[in-house]
Amino acid sequence: MKNESDKQFPSANQIAGLIPVTFFIHQLEEYFGQFPLWYSNLLNAQLSNQDFILINGVGLFVFSALSLSYLFNRNKRILVAFGALVFANGLIHLLLSIFTLSYSPGTVSGVVLFIPLGIIIFKKISPQLREVENIMAIAAGVLVLFAVSMIAINI
Repeated sequence: MKNESDKQFPSANQIAGLIPVTFFIHQLEEYFGQFPLWYSNLLNAQLSNQDFILINGVGLFVFSALSLSYLFNRNKRILVAFGALVFANGLIHLLLSIFTLSYSPGTVSGVVLFIPLGIIIFKKISPQLREVENIMAIAAGVLVLFAVSMIAINI
């Protein structure tokens, strides 16, 4: 028997479908907003457009593959990890825009798509997991975001 929260929009399947779509929209905003140049200037890095496309192309493939895997195995930890990753990414864009007093390419989609998607996942999916599963999933999402940032700085 389904409870009331299972009947509400969006369903876990819809959330899984939204993840690669919102990620792609975010990538477009970053690319056309010249995120590689902004990021390189901010962190004294050498992130080229080609490197950005490679990193984010792999990311889109992985996001899509894991979202599809959710549809087959219903592992809600995947969704919570994504929730942590997108929420943290959106929040970081917003904070960097505020602290640098500049537009961090990705801030609009981060605030409009990523932060709300993360909140929805935390409110709808996280309560269905045990505390240790939530902690591990959130840690995995944040760790992936940190790892990608380190790759972008050092590429």
